[in-house]
Parts: sequence; structure tokens; C-alpha cells
Amino acid sequence: MKVFPGGKNNMHEVKGAIFDMDGTLLDSMPVWKRLTQGYLKQFGIHVTDEEYAACEGFSQPQVAQYFADRYPELPGGAPGLMEGMDRLITTRYETIAKPKDGVIAFLDGLRRRGIKMAIATLTARRHAEKALRDRDMMGYFDFMLTIEDVGISKYQPDIYLKTAEKMGLAPADCMVFEDAPYACTTAKRAGFRVCGMVEPAYAAGESELRAASDLVVEQSFDELQGKL
Repeated sequence: MKVFPGGKNNMHEVKGAIFDMDGTLLDSMPVWKRLTQGYLKQFGIHVTDEEYAACEGFSQPQVAQYFADRYPELPGGAPGLMEGMDRLITTRYETIAKPKDGVIAFLDGLRRRGIKMAIATLTARRHAEKALRDRDMMGYFDFMLTIEDVGISKYQPDIYLKTAEKMGLAPADCMVFEDAPYACTTAKRAGFRVCGMVEPAYAAGESELRAASDLVVEQSFDELQGKL
């Protein structure tokens, strides 16, 4: 783990922790890609890396609309794609995604110190809550906000600002944990401290993540011991 110049010097002053879910709490980014590619393959559509990258920051309905517009031959259009993907997510994503290395011990430590914790995710609430409940993780968090609550992606800071407001904290008193480089930049510009989670799915944007982060986790939350 690395502490970057320009970051806050005393990380022990953090009063609130705001966590992304996919790629941060759960090792789930490869799962999302495989599910999307696998579902569309049955219709003879081979999703390219470029097409998948174009959906960065999209909600599930937005992903469905993107591919429905791109491939009008898909049966049922965007609603049909959304329904089919939703079934696959329920049967596969919710059971395959695993907790990130060291995350449980890290959450235990924050809870012992009385640090407020919440989730800010673009994943649909029904899937996010079930995935975390099934892994006995939901109880660590005071609440969850999703794209369904704010209606806008993480290219804008709304979900972080509303989470901090609900915690009763200023952005400067909170640390955002994120794996998406663009989201790290968004949170940093909004006045939050940022812990960037290195994620292979975002390798192309790793330099942006490092530039926006006060702390960086390379592989395991264990790297934060004594730093936060």
C-alpha cells in the first residue's frame, strides 16, 4: 500500500467509510463480464472488450438499453434483455461473487472503532443486498444507497454526497473505497478522502486511480493495517 502526496496526513481522523461493492467489497468484476458475454452469446453476439468498456458506469437498465440499441435483433429489446440478465444474475452472480481478501477483518476493525459504514453501489438493491446477506456482510453497514436511489452514475458525486449527508458527516470526514478509476476521481473532486482498490478489470485506468487516491490497496485489505 502506498500513501500518495497531497493526501490527508492523518488517516485516523476518518469518521465514515463509504464502500463501493463490486470490485471493492466483493471480487465480482470478472463475474459481471462473464455473465454479460455468456448471456448475449446465446443470440450469436460476441461482446468485445471495447463494447464492455463502453458500459463503464452504467446501471443494469442502461447496459440492457446499450446492447438493445446496438443489436436490434435481440428478442424483446431492452426489457427482454433486462429480464434475461436479471434471471442470470440471480442464479449466478449472487452465488459466485466472493468477499475481497481481508475485508471481513477490516470491517470488524472499523466497527470496533465506531466508524460509520455505508455502501454506495450501482448494482440493483435486490442483488446487492442478497449477495451481502448471503456472505454475512450486510450487518456491518448502517445503510446502502444504489443507483436506484440517486438516478445518476458515479461520474457525478451525488451518491457519495448523499451517503455522507445521511451519515451526518462532511465529505472530508469520510473515506470512499472504490475500484473504478473514474469514480475515485469523482469522489476526490467532491472533497472525500479516497482509498483506491487496484482491480485488473480497470488496468487501463490504474494511473488515474493512483493519482486520485490517498491510499491504494494492491491486493488485500490487510495492507491497510495501521494506516486507517
